[in-house]
Amino acid sequence: MEILSPASNMRHIQVAIDNKANAVYGGLKNWNARNKAINFTEAEYNKLITILHQNNIKFFLTLNILMLDNEIEEVITFLKKNSLPDAFIVTDIGLIQVLKQEFPNVPLHFSTQFGCHCIDDVNFVKAVGGTRAILSRELTLKEIEKIRNNTDIELECFIWGSQCLSFSGLCFFGSLINGGSGNRGKCITLCRDVYSVNEKGHLLYVPDMDCINLISKLDKIDCLKLEGRRRDPKEIEKILQQILKKETSAQNVGYLYGTNSKDNNQFELINSRIKPVFQANKLKNRDDYDVFIEYQNGKPIRFSDDYNNSNVFYVYSEIKRKYSLTKKNISLDLTFNDNILSEVLYVNYKGDGHTFFKDNNSDDDQIVLDFNELIQQLSLNDKINVYKIKFIKGQYDKYLVSKSMYDEIINYILDDCKNTNKVYPIIPLKLDKILLETQQEEILDELVKDKFVKVIYDINTIDKLKNIQDIIDQYGDKIIYKLPLFNWDSEDVLPYISKLKNKEIMFTRMSQIYLSKNIQFKKKYADYTIYVWNKESLNFLKKMGIQEFTLSPELDYETNMKIYNTENVQALLCGKFPLVYTRNCFKGVFHCSNCMKEQPCLKTIVNVDKKIDFEILCNTDYRYVLSKFPVLNNYSRFKIEENVNFRYITLGDNIENIRKTINILKEINFYEKLKAVDYWKNSYECNIIESKS
Repeated sequence: MEILSPASNMRHIQVAIDNKANAVYGGLKNWNARNKAINFTEAEYNKLITILHQNNIKFFLTLNILMLDNEIEEVITFLKKNSLPDAFIVTDIGLIQVLKQEFPNVPLHFSTQFGCHCIDDVNFVKAVGGTRAILSRELTLKEIEKIRNNTDIELECFIWGSQCLSFSGLCFFGSLINGGSGNRGKCITLCRDVYSVNEKGHLLYVPDMDCINLISKLDKIDCLKLEGRRRDPKEIEKILQQILKKETSAQNVGYLYGTNSKDNNQFELINSRIKPVFQANKLKNRDDYDVFIEYQNGKPIRFSDDYNNSNVFYVYSEIKRKYSLTKKNISLDLTFNDNILSEVLYVNYKGDGHTFFKDNNSDDDQIVLDFNELIQQLSLNDKINVYKIKFIKGQYDKYLVSKSMYDEIINYILDDCKNTNKVYPIIPLKLDKILLETQQEEILDELVKDKFVKVIYDINTIDKLKNIQDIIDQYGDKIIYKLPLFNWDSEDVLPYISKLKNKEIMFTRMSQIYLSKNIQFKKKYADYTIYVWNKESLNFLKKMGIQEFTLSPELDYETNMKIYNTENVQALLCGKFPLVYTRNCFKGVFHCSNCMKEQPCLKTIVNVDKKIDFEILCNTDYRYVLSKFPVLNNYSRFKIEENVNFRYITLGDNIENIRKTINILKEINFYEKLKAVDYWKNSYECNIIESKS
């Protein structure tokens, strides 16, 4: 069994060597799902491979993000000039095709971001040349065992580290709310914010995984993996030693233990990485945060946003400005040596990170750092919102900063956040039809009678797919059948999909297309959960028979259309899109008494940090997180090609509002008219003008 250790710097590499890891994974400055980790330079990359190989340790290169065409070219150019790793960890199907062609002898490990959670996914990985499937962190031990017993491909799974709220590779929380995309390694961890229902706490923070005690039950898995490229090397060292010495762990936390365990209804206190999780009702107020971790002489750190209080050591969420969906929100993470600012991590509204360092050889004048003045200077551009400044407070009342560094930060941010000068002419948009997506069977009958509407029926669970014959008998080929995303138990769904022969079908996973390749359908659609960010991915799917695609909501309209050109596509026009798909149960937060009875109910949860309201919508075996306010994209600023259709997603909507919206969509200049309706007046746009990719 292989033990795979994380690395983003040379200290991590030494820890892996000293503690006898079998393999190490890490990324370069770009092209990987830990974009904000330090990551390796070109010189370090070649050096670390040599050092690891001298110690009989493998190195796996993470290329586990979605990529644009020019980025694939950059990756291939780099690899041709440098050492090759022992394997590529990959996500993007387009990049995978090119890597197979250019470097056929380097194994392909399909990342957890690819989302392998059932036998069909693993079979697809093998069919397209993958040598290893890195299983989703959301799987239970029983589900992993079933996959292992039904495939001969190498399997890898996480046993320790962070768990995401969202199913791996399907998080749109940041990118559709004004922040970075997890699919680009730029996650802004909205799920780690403080939320409120009746009490306040980290109600969406899934506890860190600690499944060390399950190692003996995973003996048939080829590789066990630790998360932690942004963690302190000492923390990784401690876990590797624990594994090496076969020590047991104090915690049993993680989906591997089962989705109904009490641990999945708990949350973590701020940065309490090494402590047990606490029940949500223990915290009543934001001011109650006392997190006990070792600091100076073992004293606890007080977390506070009162940066003028001399008793506060760690300013956590510090100078707080209201987070705005209409502005370019930025945050700063500051590091001080004594009282002098030495490093600044700047994260912009796209989730990009940029680090500024103080030049130790500089004789530049030091000035007093005034946080309010800093914010004021940046706010001269009214499109910028500095919503967070984070730093560990020292014993000083005043902080100093190099004047040249201060000016560099100001100028960089103003330039990075400058307004685009591009003017979009308003082009009246008249729709010939609307593709309306719904899960509600009770409104299908009314919708299919409207010639303006083409219904996409979302078969959102395997149970509904099993009973699809009733819907087929009633609606036949009048609707598009959208397949469910998840098949946790790896059930054989081919017999049920076969019932949709000669119907229009929308696929939500690559493996579904491969699984049903021998079935004749009237038309094949790909939803936006099947990612197409480059021409290679597009051509791959066209060869698999896809006839109509869905534009990525994470990319701007013009970037999308450069990829698709004349292909038939759907653009997401309006509605509530799933921001998060999660197995996590919120029973401990909402105190639900009967999941099935309350299943259709929307439950509101408030982001205390950013003052944004969200909703939880439950399905029988997973949940959605939705924005309380719907998306309404204004496409009247573009010349819309004839090959573009528009989609309205009605998750959580009622029939009265759907009727009203459809009637307005039939009119010219419908955007302004919808904005006058209560339901749509607080709506916001996705990334159709400026991508947050």
